[in-house]
Amino acid sequence: RPSTDPEPSSSAPAAAAQQTRKPSTPGALKRMEKREQRRAVTASLPESWRLLEERQRAVIRRVAECERAAGYVGTNRAKKTAWDNARYQGLGGKNYLKGGKRGKAWQNGIENGGEGAKDEDGGAMVERGNDAVNDEGVGVGWYAGKTDEEIVADTVSWLAQEMRAMMIYRDYREIYERAVTILEKWRRSFPKSVWIRVVKSGRIAKELNECAPVIKHALDRVDKMPVPADPDERATVIDLCSGFGYLGMFLSEMLDPRKVKMIALVDKQWPMFNAAPKSHQINWDHVYGIDGWDPEWPIKLQTRKDDIKQAGQLRQIEKHVFGKHRGPFIILAVHLCGTLSVKAVEMFNLHENASDLVLKPCCLPGWNHTYTHDTWELGGHCIPVKDVCAKGKWKGNRWIGPPRSHLRHKFATWCDNLHKGIDVAESEKRTEQIIIQEEGGHQNTFMFAERERYSVAPGAPSGVYAAKS
Repeated sequence: RPSTDPEPSSSAPAAAAQQTRKPSTPGALKRMEKREQRRAVTASLPESWRLLEERQRAVIRRVAECERAAGYVGTNRAKKTAWDNARYQGLGGKNYLKGGKRGKAWQNGIENGGEGAKDEDGGAMVERGNDAVNDEGVGVGWYAGKTDEEIVADTVSWLAQEMRAMMIYRDYREIYERAVTILEKWRRSFPKSVWIRVVKSGRIAKELNECAPVIKHALDRVDKMPVPADPDERATVIDLCSGFGYLGMFLSEMLDPRKVKMIALVDKQWPMFNAAPKSHQINWDHVYGIDGWDPEWPIKLQTRKDDIKQAGQLRQIEKHVFGKHRGPFIILAVHLCGTLSVKAVEMFNLHENASDLVLKPCCLPGWNHTYTHDTWELGGHCIPVKDVCAKGKWKGNRWIGPPRSHLRHKFATWCDNLHKGIDVAESEKRTEQIIIQEEGGHQNTFMFAERERYSVAPGAPSGVYAAKS
């Protein structure tokens, strides 16, 4: 009689072997332990928290599918949105979801019910999360009640909603409103491929928020300038280390064209003039146009491929920018890392036709500078190198080095020395602390310098950047 017992599957031994297989390398073992840790964190959550997480992830996936279907946003930003933002504060962000250090503190807060948690963020997270769970509208946001097509088409509303939680909305409301109007204009006028490139990185809201104090200073300064009788004596704005050019793009729309003739976007990642952008370079279709479409910038945008750490390229800027154009120059230097801040201050000091400098330092100089220099001279002031250099560096988006909180005092010393190195009277320069990084960052120092008297004639070469014989 034929047996009724099912025959053993040939894949069963392989599956069993796979389940019992151990990692072959220490790195694989560590990754497996982290996966188990994340599973344990998720399993230890109360049921209401798991439901909240599932609902939020479902909404994020749905929005990402709609955006990808229409071709407006790339998958990289969708993945980054899902992990880094989660768009809802109740989850505690990527550090909590990935079981990081702050995530463990939040988990302790959950387990303790918000009482007796060592980190105040634990109790705060429980309170925010409970409010989110009890909120009938959880899982929806600016896209509530909209069709998929409306969600995709209304990217500007999403950006506006993002910025409503930022400093720009609280302290620079007028700039926020003008920026939203400009984004709507770009959304209507830019070709689809250009608009995708402008918004797909997800950085435009963050960049605009961090540049708001710089935009405010530029607007106020240009408003004080008279309309010159000679159009060639209009001001020129120089955006150092411009990156994609968001700051220059918004300034082109906001500044008065009767007083400003050009905005130079200086960055070493731009392509060479009249050369097609390569894969590792910044695409400039939004600046110069594409396939018969020419952007109508109210104030001309011009890219310059220059590395301001190189003396030879600084000579080119001195000759073809400061030595060629009439009128004052407004130098904007936002998020300049390491010794780039020194170069920005030096550029302002050397040129009498530079009327303004706005500097926001970023990273500290690397410790390798201490092997070659004891001091840096800047505007008659000596900067002790060991007092301002840090043992550490960024690798990708990860800081490798001492805890960044330990560098707070050194960063303050760095900014103080840069301020002293700006070669104008004390009444013509100031330093302000404007809280941009609200989540633990300490790089919130802005420096403003305004020359009361400046030249409008093209500057002669200073000789500082002359080639050494």
